[in-house]
Amino acid sequence: MLIEKNVAADCLHRVKIVGMRMTKKVLENESPLVSIGMPVYNEAAFIKESLASLLAQDYQNLEIIISDNGSTDETFSICREYARLDSRVSYYRFDNNVGASKNFISVLERASGKYFMWAAGHDLWSDNLIPEAVQVLESHPDAALAFASAVWIDANGDVFGRESGWTDTRGMDPIARFFTILWGNMHPVLAVIRRSYLCEIPRIHSCAGSDLIILSELAIKGDFVHAAKATWSRREFRGLESHKEKIKRYKNKEYKLITSSIDKLFPLLRLPLELMRVVIRSDLKWLEKLIVLAALFPAFVARYVSGNK
Repeated sequence: MLIEKNVAADCLHRVKIVGMRMTKKVLENESPLVSIGMPVYNEAAFIKESLASLLAQDYQNLEIIISDNGSTDETFSICREYARLDSRVSYYRFDNNVGASKNFISVLERASGKYFMWAAGHDLWSDNLIPEAVQVLESHPDAALAFASAVWIDANGDVFGRESGWTDTRGMDPIARFFTILWGNMHPVLAVIRRSYLCEIPRIHSCAGSDLIILSELAIKGDFVHAAKATWSRREFRGLESHKEKIKRYKNKEYKLITSSIDKLFPLLRLPLELMRVVIRSDLKWLEKLIVLAALFPAFVARYVSGNK
């Protein structure tokens, strides 16, 4: 989902610049800035609803950063108009499709907020999602992210009977959090995330399962906390995909997630290797690292088999 790029230096530089510019009055009286990054490609069918949902948040101190991956539909004109009408919205566009990965990372590079959320250009959010998530994160300063309750909607916006919850990891140690991530779904990658934790990730990769790598890095750093009163509506407009169909989509010319010859032949080969690197460079004690590494491969195989039934 994301490209190989060292974003740590750029992110931390932006944090310092923003911090220097903030006055004492802002620090005392203003809620923390939340950056919402929206990477889009041909989202004209849904993006008006999505932007309206974000702009209706009961939280004013936010910025919405749209990065358009060279859309060929009306996404350009819609986003440009929203940026003209609301100063909180900024719009950037690649002239050509550079792949989902580069587009996805571009919004993070432009973000300035204390907290960050990737937002799909077809999803919806309850108007209390940002304030609820911020309140949870401010109350738990070591938490990595705050996630809302998930609801599935179809192309018409109607809720359908698919469920996919997640686990609040408070009370777990880093090893328990790591394996909870391994066995869970990837929804928290679209949660409200403490941006300083994202900036500490030395490299964000372009490969199948890169969202799992990011979440594993974050899980070792801190808890994933449930903002139980908020709702995220995930829109399923492609229809239910098998694992094989997802891999095929990742390889296509528009998505460009899997591009190297080795990754095309063995799309999941890099994933366990990168998870091992996450463990090795973590702050776990060496004995703990060895235990996790020993358990990782069989757990990964079991997870893969379970996910493909």
